[in-house]
Formats: sequence, structure tokens, C-alpha cells
Amino acid sequence: MKTQYTKGSQLGFTLIELLVVIAIIAILAAILFPVFAQAREKARQSKCTNNLKQCIQAILLYADDYEGWTPYANFTSICAVVTRSSPARLPL
Repeated sequence: MKTQYTKGSQLGFTLIELLVVIAIIAILAAILFPVFAQAREKARQSKCTNNLKQCIQAILLYADDYEGWTPYANFTSICAVVTRSSPARLPL
């Protein structure tokens, strides 16, 4: 059976109802934004830790292949190359 609406019946939402819904959404967003920021920071920390672990594993594998010797790092030459005016090229 079809419902008929009279001239005085409500078909939409009132302004107050819409404002209440928007306020509820704003409150929920304010609660969730710090949680997302903390999750993003934890993900960054995890990524950094994983990168460091991979670097250490690479150095240990290198040392295992070359009788305990570790890769040589000449930081002064790297800094000199990076500070030159042409595009930075690291020594191989």
C-alpha cells in the first residue's frame, strides 16, 4: 500500500538534526586523529628499525665473506663529493 504525505508532513531532515550529526562526526574525528598520528609514528619507528637491521645484516654478511673485515667508510671523501658544485656522485 502506498503512503500518502499531506502538505504538512516532513519529508527531509531539519537543520538541528543535520547539525547534531555533523557535531557527532566532528567529535569522533577529534578522538581518532591522535590515534592515527600515534599509529603513523609507530610505523615510522618500525620502518627505521627494520632498515637499521638490514644494514647490520649486510655488514655482517660482508664480514663473513671477507674473513672478518668490514667495509671501509671514508666519510671525509663522501662529504667532499657531496659539497662540490656538480651533481653529487659517491666514490665507488
